[in-house]
Amino acid sequence: MMTRSTYDQYIDDPERRRILEQERVMVDATELVCNAMDFRRMNRTELAEKMGRSKAYVTQILRGNQNLTLRTLADVFHAMNSRLVMVAATEAGFIFSRQWNMTQQIPSAVVPSERAYVEEEWGVAA
Repeated sequence: MMTRSTYDQYIDDPERRRILEQERVMVDATELVCNAMDFRRMNRTELAEKMGRSKAYVTQILRGNQNLTLRTLADVFHAMNSRLVMVAATEAGFIFSRQWNMTQQIPSAVVPSERAYVEEEWGVAA
């Protein structure tokens, strides 16, 4: 019999799994901000100036100490002349996305992300 990892035992609890997902989203968001800052060759001081905020505020965002709302993320990316594009993924590997340019008449999309995985693991043609 295979012993389950501590992680697997931990996420058996739905409340713990929910909190873990919250933390994952926070880490993903702050990493995305850092990547965009690197791409723009922008430091915290420059981002703070463009946002009309203090350097300490930007530092709180990057450390995960600031509760990031969607509005805050939109402000951060706007200050970097970028847009935040969001997608969602299901356990079966499907990706849900919405076109970021609302002025175009392009429908939202649902696409399989790992076609072979979906077919093998779920027994359905993706």
